[in-house]
Amino acid sequence: MRFAILTSLVVGLVLGDDPIVNTPKGPVVGRSEGNYSTFLGIPYAKVDEDNPFGVSTPYPHFEETFEAVDGTIKCPQFAQTAQGILQCLRLNIYVPKRQNEEKLPVFVWFHGGGYFFGSAGDYDGRYLVQKDIIVVTANYRLGPYGFLCLNDPEVPGNQGLKDQIDALKWVRDNIEAFGGDPSKVTIAGESYGGGSVDLHLYSKFDKYFDKAIVQSGGIKVRGMFVKPDYDAAIKLAKLFNHTARCTKDALNFLAKVDPLELVTKFDSAKMLLRVCKEKKFKHVENFVTEDNFHLYKSKKIKDTPIIFGYNSKESFGDVAGGYFEEDKDIFYTLLNETFRMKEKELRKLADIAKKFYIGSAEVSKENMLPLVDFSSDFILNYAAENSVSNLVEQGAKVYKYVFSYIGNSPFKNVTGVGAMHTEELQYLFLFMGKELTKPEDIMMREKLTTLWANFVKYGNPTPESTNLLPVTWAPVPQASKPYLDIDTELTMKADVYHHRIAFWDLLWHHNWKSSRILKC
Repeated sequence: MRFAILTSLVVGLVLGDDPIVNTPKGPVVGRSEGNYSTFLGIPYAKVDEDNPFGVSTPYPHFEETFEAVDGTIKCPQFAQTAQGILQCLRLNIYVPKRQNEEKLPVFVWFHGGGYFFGSAGDYDGRYLVQKDIIVVTANYRLGPYGFLCLNDPEVPGNQGLKDQIDALKWVRDNIEAFGGDPSKVTIAGESYGGGSVDLHLYSKFDKYFDKAIVQSGGIKVRGMFVKPDYDAAIKLAKLFNHTARCTKDALNFLAKVDPLELVTKFDSAKMLLRVCKEKKFKHVENFVTEDNFHLYKSKKIKDTPIIFGYNSKESFGDVAGGYFEEDKDIFYTLLNETFRMKEKELRKLADIAKKFYIGSAEVSKENMLPLVDFSSDFILNYAAENSVSNLVEQGAKVYKYVFSYIGNSPFKNVTGVGAMHTEELQYLFLFMGKELTKPEDIMMREKLTTLWANFVKYGNPTPESTNLLPVTWAPVPQASKPYLDIDTELTMKADVYHHRIAFWDLLWHHNWKSSRILKC
């Protein structure tokens, strides 16, 4: 392939119109896709194969032009089947073609998936890039490779989040070569990816972004934080019939295990490895060293523009799938997973929650909608509302939303249905390869991508009223919580689910010290 000579660190062209960029790491060639270019699978760091659970190393300079054409690379994970590779720290970049050389703002996306599955390649940025912003989607390590939390300075915890930091450092150092502005970087994510973004606002690392978007996530979402299990590596080694004398021995053994075999065993063991309060060691960089009840970083958060929201019926997919039919004691089950208290107290708490949501009725299909409300509130909605309150208290400029549109929902004909978890993603990305075809869905995509891109550019999702966006999205003040209801019509409302949120405010106020994260 013959490349044209570049005269500056911006996108150039070669025969066939394939773009080439001279980055500080060396030349990278992508693909032309009409009015934008893609650079897929660019390595931003290298996993240390002697310790694949710990800190990464800088990726070496490219000795030859790197062909950035494979956006399918995943980190090791088990999602129906074992898949992925160890050297997975890659990112995908979408760059609009332009006539001028003004630097563009950058949108960096961290995927969801419970910290055990998912990848950057599931989120095609072809629609957002049309809005004159650069889109970056990034992989990070998952499961045992990303979230072992040990009493060991080489694997203190939260490595997947530190991978995200490495990705942001790469963007800071290299995005200008693609025409991006490293001083205007918005980090965004959904579900646990959104929780990651919330955590970045509190991390001990420098701030490599100026704006944030949190979708259906937050630092207090159920299961986001877990109590450290310092014996986790020893337990994993035991799954392979290896009796480790200590954590070091276990790590040395596990480093040599085939990654796909390891994630398969990890999945079958149902181990829970998530974000943890890291133990402090000398000369070791920590991400967080506090639990999620004691995070506070007002100096970092003050004046930061943030979009924060969730979907109107987050748990609808799960409840419609009938999980309550398998567990008629779902109130007790979920509370027991979260609180450590005496059996009598826990039963009483579960009974109070049950009466609040369904009265004296039984857990059944006939009460599906209030069960959806309970599950949504307990798992996610209250956590999001709590995060918004904490961020506003620390001086952030928060634009709150509830996504309610169900135009392409598989449950749209069910009475009382709302937008379930992940529902909004198809209107931001070509998500999981699924195209939209109906005019009303395409119009929603136009609205949502414009709102998000406006925020990335201006720190305000509605800088002016237009025919497409005939609304002024007001940020949350101290005294109340106005929010944008994103449906067929865009409407400003206030005090969403206020009775339900007040119930959880009261319950958590009296019982937070009984959280399993805090109690032995």
